[in-house]
Amino acid sequence: MLMSILANVAAAAGATLEPITVTGAREPVALGDALQDVTVIDRATIESYTGASIESLLADQAGIQVSANGGIGSVSGVFMRGANSDSTLLLIDGVRYGSAAGTPIFSNLPLDQIDHIEIVRGPMSSVHGADAGGGVIQIFTRKGRPGFEAGASATLGSESYGALQGAVRGGDGHLDYAVSAGAQRTDGYPFTNAHAPFGNYNPNNDGFRQTSGSANVGYALAPDWSIRIQGLDARGDVQFSDGYDPTRPGLTARSRMETISGSAVLKGKLAPQWSTTLRYGASRDDANIDVAVYGFDLGDFALNQRTVSWQNDIVSPLGTVLAAVEQLRQSVSSNAVVFPVDHRDINSVQLGLDGHAGPHNWQGNVRSDENTQFGHQVTGALAYGFDLAPQWRLGASGGTSFIAPSFDDLYYPGFSNPLLRPQHGRSEEVNLRWKTPQQQLRLAFYENHFRDLIVFNGILPVNVAQSRIRGSSLEYKASLGAVTLGSTLDFMVPEDLTDGTLLPHRARDTWSFNADWQVAAAWSLGGNVRASGQRYDDPANVQTLGGYGLLALHARWQFARDWSLALRGDNLTGHAVEPAFGYYAPPRQWFATLRYGGI
Repeated sequence: MLMSILANVAAAAGATLEPITVTGAREPVALGDALQDVTVIDRATIESYTGASIESLLADQAGIQVSANGGIGSVSGVFMRGANSDSTLLLIDGVRYGSAAGTPIFSNLPLDQIDHIEIVRGPMSSVHGADAGGGVIQIFTRKGRPGFEAGASATLGSESYGALQGAVRGGDGHLDYAVSAGAQRTDGYPFTNAHAPFGNYNPNNDGFRQTSGSANVGYALAPDWSIRIQGLDARGDVQFSDGYDPTRPGLTARSRMETISGSAVLKGKLAPQWSTTLRYGASRDDANIDVAVYGFDLGDFALNQRTVSWQNDIVSPLGTVLAAVEQLRQSVSSNAVVFPVDHRDINSVQLGLDGHAGPHNWQGNVRSDENTQFGHQVTGALAYGFDLAPQWRLGASGGTSFIAPSFDDLYYPGFSNPLLRPQHGRSEEVNLRWKTPQQQLRLAFYENHFRDLIVFNGILPVNVAQSRIRGSSLEYKASLGAVTLGSTLDFMVPEDLTDGTLLPHRARDTWSFNADWQVAAAWSLGGNVRASGQRYDDPANVQTLGGYGLLALHARWQFARDWSLALRGDNLTGHAVEPAFGYYAPPRQWFATLRYGGI
């Protein structure tokens, strides 16, 4: 009955949800046909979060929880379906990006440089290799298109926030290009409170400064052949709390960060049914803690990742066959620490099949990784979907994953464990999807098992012999004329099976709701609510973090053809939210953005 009513309302509105392609299987697939649990965040949504962090944007998505040590620019952990933060693989235009600590680094990623974001939930090691046990978040920078466009924006907000951004893009059929640059700053607020561990409390504001730029150029070499070069560079200066010295009351610790990612991609067709892709990608995460309250330089730490891959997609009677080889080198460097092992190579071979026939849809992948530090690892995944009716699909999937201990986990002085074992995972899912041109509803039940889960016990990282995460996720999206709606509801039980405790930083239940209303041709209003239940900050379940609810509202006025004014308010209830023990989330904040152009 409910589905019938919603379908009738949508049909009367005459709106449609725009079809979008994704790359969860390393090849383009229509969003509605993807067998994985996929979300695409478009540019309009990203713009509505101007002034906020990318972690705030991700926390409003289904199946994702975030633990952050403060506001924009602060250290954070992103947990997908309850898996560890180091089980989330971050890609920038197809290039791996992460830190020596083994976790993806979101704190220095500028929203203004991002065109759209794709989120794929579930084990993806058989597609993307290690570190994808919980899922993949892929960020795409802007591309050009025919013609010429220019745009700029200026934002002012709470805590003396200010940002400027400018971009141009264009193309002529053979060449397309996009270039963007931006800068932002904020005086911040006191991130820590008296609960902060290791004596890190500092009552001073923790500010953030950043400059960033990106470029994306593509050229058609011949029919069915093209080359694309793209790159992102962001440089941040973030203040953080590592204690308070009453003899130097104005001193706050500071870290300088640099994010570099780039790639060159050659694509073409070797035959009508055979497409090939050659890719070279490189990234660098560099963090230099050059000011500390305790009066010593903690040094510079950098992780470099370089990938060379050759991918072939061949159309066959059973579907599209994927065959790929890849070579990844990871190396770590520091001017303060000598790593006994400072690099590792991973040589990979991958096979996949993606197809459909009548109501049947299938995808399978298997990957072999030869890791010079941890030996031979094989991961695989299978997914199947059956179309019960034009609007209904029943699906099931399963997969395995592999997580290698990071260089910091193994060798960082005083906080490491060289005896750590790699983490292995196994996941199963059953899902049901209802989809019309205007609406989509997806219900999923999943269970994740991890052997030798890597957790930090407050002193050093250790392996948890057996852990299990059982959960369910409900997601609804609709475009009903002038109104766009979305809601997510997640439940899970993240257990350490060795002692019965709950894994830290994961709430058992989370809920979100968002709505946007195109009031008139020039006016739009929207908002979102996010609620989270209680969770624990430590493996022993002693430090409790209370539940919370956050309210954000935004409005946009298109007062001329190329000009608009936007207003956003975050945490409007003013709750003192503690996403990590001893650390506050941002207080009530306001941001106003003047924008020219549509890029």
